[in-house]
Amino acid sequence: MADPSAAELAFRLVVAGVLIVAPTLLFLSFWRFLVWLRDDALIDRLADRGVLEEARHPSAADVLATATVSETGVRWCPDCDARNLPTADRCRECGDHL
Repeated sequence: MADPSAAELAFRLVVAGVLIVAPTLLFLSFWRFLVWLRDDALIDRLADRGVLEEARHPSAADVLATATVSETGVRWCPDCDARNLPTADRCRECGDHL
């Protein structure tokens, strides 16, 4: 096998660089496009009108509660009406005893 010339070696390095960098750039561009598509103002207006029942930005406790507990197992705070895990003894929103 003959040794590659300097031009061929440079071409191979450029191709390898493009193949390594291009997917990352495409992913970052796609991510920025998805962020641009998000319409937070619309969600805030709907939440202010009372159309949305769920919190705008659910906490980890909300996600865990909805993923692992049925609606009958959720504990509701009597003061602020916040959803809490069944094992919670204090409300995650107001801190009152359940």
